[in-house]
Order: sequence, then structure tokens, then C-alpha cells
Amino acid sequence: MGVAETRDQEIARLSAEVARLQSKLRTEPVEAPPPAPTRRTGRGRAFLAALLLALGVFLAPLAVVAAWTKTEVTNTDQFVATVSPILEDPAFQAFLVDEITAAINEEIDIETITSDLFDGIATLDLPPRAAAALQLLEQPAVEGAQSQIRSTTERLIASDEFEQVWDQSLRISHARLTAVLSGDTSGAVVISDTGEVGIQIGPIIASVKEQLTAQGFALADRIPDVDRTVVVAQSDELVQARTAYQALDVLGFVLPWVSIGLLAGGVLVARRKARALIWAGVGLTFAMAFLALGVAVGRIATVASISPQHLPSSAAEAVYDALVPLLCSTVLAVGVTGVTTAVVAYLAGPFRGAIAVRRLTVDTARRTRAAAESAGATTGRFGAFLYRARRYIRIAIAVIGAAIVLLVRPLTPEVTLWTAIGALIAILLLELLQRPPSVEVDGEAVPEAARRNPIP
Repeated sequence: MGVAETRDQEIARLSAEVARLQSKLRTEPVEAPPPAPTRRTGRGRAFLAALLLALGVFLAPLAVVAAWTKTEVTNTDQFVATVSPILEDPAFQAFLVDEITAAINEEIDIETITSDLFDGIATLDLPPRAAAALQLLEQPAVEGAQSQIRSTTERLIASDEFEQVWDQSLRISHARLTAVLSGDTSGAVVISDTGEVGIQIGPIIASVKEQLTAQGFALADRIPDVDRTVVVAQSDELVQARTAYQALDVLGFVLPWVSIGLLAGGVLVARRKARALIWAGVGLTFAMAFLALGVAVGRIATVASISPQHLPSSAAEAVYDALVPLLCSTVLAVGVTGVTTAVVAYLAGPFRGAIAVRRLTVDTARRTRAAAESAGATTGRFGAFLYRARRYIRIAIAVIGAAIVLLVRPLTPEVTLWTAIGALIAILLLELLQRPPSVEVDGEAVPEAARRNPIP
């Protein structure tokens, strides 16, 4: 009885205490906690992430153009490798033949020399008929000499040996142009006040002289050492090239890293990183598409801006087409990287469609493995190794694919397509050949993937 009374007293005391606390809660105001700044902070992070991504995408085309221009302007080997194939273009070959022939004719003045020669012969008291015949032969002699110079030049330019001469000319031109842009005004090539720039054809003329001499053309000895520049472009903007060169040398290296840093920062700041990666990839893709359109429009504008007096339109088109392949390859590579980033980010993200695709892929591979193991085919230790190293293998596949896209030049749509197909096949093979470990369920060995996702 005493124990029951003690228990009742304890229950009564606890009830009284509960009632007192409830009364206190009703009478005393409870201070509300300060509002959580989650929403405001979330909006701030979203705005900062969007700003960084937008700046990175905006700078991407400028970075690509700056890096390409820096490479072409400052690297002589790359410039020669880019421009050298232009020699295979028939329109440019015809342009070179015209310029070289005109330069040689100006230096030796074949018409004056031939006229003096025939006038000297005419003073030899020739018979009237011989003198008349001599006058008829004067013009054909001039044309014959000019024709021999032109035909020799054409054969030389079309020959395989001329490639070395052409490369030498390009190296001289590029070295002198670079010297001018860097502030060296002692060279023969300068950017004039009207914005003219050209190619040094001195080595070409020297080679033509050597060929003519070997053929017994006596007048070739009169060809002096020529230091002549063929004007191939004229633009008022070239006058400003001196001051832009130093800035280009810096921006061509800095801008790509700034763009990459901004995009990476935007993804890291964003709360939903998968969506941020998708937007970064889509933005890069559209930026490269606009840049490719700009390259196509620039071809029309550039050819139209060059006077035919300096360079025929067909030759100007050949020059432009020879300069832009590296730029186009870079645009394609960055665009493919953007598309790949967006697709991978979507498939790896928490999206309903991506989850369905991943589940379908994993379940299909699991069922295929189970069927193969039932038939006695298994990858054994090799499959177990693939399972343990699957993350590193996927990273390696991504790195190899990115390296192919970014480093292979020229990058063609076929190379891009086969790289993507190869990476996809490698990932599917990894999923199929890997062998997850087995666990014991009711005394039976069951693959862990099957335990987690049992077949319905």
C-alpha cells in the first residue's frame, strides 16, 4: 500500500510540474529565432554563379581568337606550317608568278637592253632587207626573253624543290614582321602609315636567277640581289598593330585561363552544380557557334577590304583559308567540349531522365552479366579489378577523349564523332565487363548489384 501511495504522489507531482510549465509557456512570450538568411544567401550565390558563368562564356571566343592570333604572330614555326600549304593553290601560284616576273623585268629592263642590242646591230651597215628583218625580230626577242623568265618561274614554283624556298621566304617575312611589331624598325619590312604588309620574295628571285643561269640565259647575270616585299594586304587597322602586339602576347596566354577560371568558379559557387555544368557547356557551345559564324563572315569582309591592286580576290581567299584552319579546329574542339560537358553533367545529375538512363544501363549490364555467368562465362579477377578501378578508368577515358579533341589538328567532324563513339563504347564495355563482389544471402552467393537492385 505504501508503494502505491508513493507512486501516486510521484505521478501527481509530475502532473503538477507539467501543468506549471504549460502555464508558463502560455503566459510568457517566446522569442522567435531570427529569420534564417538561407533564401537571401541562396539568391546571392545563384546570382554570383550566373555572373561568373556568363563572364566565362563571354570571354571564351575572345580567348580562342587571342590564343590563335598569339600563336600565329609570335611562333614562326607555327606560322610557316599554317601558311606553307597555300602554295598548292593555283590562284596564289599565278599571283606569285606575276609578281616575280614583274620584279625581274623591272630590275633588268629587258626591253631597253634588247633595244640597245638591236640598235648596235643596226649600225653594222646591214643590207636593207636584213635591217628590215632585224626590226621585225626585236619585239619577238623581248617577248621571248620575258616568256622564258615566266616559264622558268612557273616550273620552279610548281616543283617540289620550291617548297624549301617558299618556307625560307615565309620565315624571313615572319621574322621581319615580328621584329617590326615588337618595335624593331631596322628591318626591311615595315608597316607603313597606310597599313600595308607583304611577303619578302628576295629568296625566290635568287632561286629564279640560279635556274636561268643554269639554262644559259645570259641576261640572268644582270639580276641583282633583290630585297623586295610583295604587298598582300592593306588595312588601316594594321597601323595600330605595333601597340597591340605586346598586349596580344599577354592576352593570348592569360585570357584562356581567365575564361576557364570563371567557368570553374561559377560551377563551384553554384548550389546545383550539375545544372551549372550544363549551362556552362551549353554556353560554350553557343559561343563557339557564333565564333564560327564570325569566321565565315570575316572571310567575306576581309576579301572585300583588300584592294585587287595588292592581291587578287582569288589569292586573298586562298590566304584567308590558309590562316584559319587552326582557329576553326580550336573552335570545333571547344564546342565539342561544351556539348560533352553538358551531356555528361545531365547524365550524372539528379534528373529524372538521367536516373532512368543510368538505371537502364546498369540493369541491362547486370542482366547480361548474370546471363553470361549462368552460362559459365565470367571475367573473373579481371572483372573484379575493373570494378575496383572503375572510377579511375572512367576518368582516364574522359581525359583521353578530351586530349584527342584538344590536341589533334586538324580536328575534323569525323575525328570528333569517332572519339565520342569510342568513349561511349569504352564506358559500356567497362560496365559490362566489371564484376561486382558477391555477398551471402540466405546461404547463397548473390552479386551485390543484384542485391541492391533485384530483378523483378
